[in-house]
Amino acid sequence: MTPLVTVTVKDNEPFEKAVRRFETECRKAGIIQLAKAKRFYEKPSRKRYNIKFKKSRVA
Repeated sequence: MTPLVTVTVKDNEPFEKAVRRFETECRKAGIIQLAKAKRFYEKPSRKRYNIKFKKSRVA
């Protein structure tokens, strides 16, 4: 289940600024990363491989 993100537009606040805050909150909640990960099917063996590869690169 994805976390809910809400942003209330304040008085005298431009709409674009509220959209930017919403995008930031989505990024912090990991919604954008989750959407990118679920965009295409990835085999379980490939998922394990990617996790191992990322851990080895960090260390």
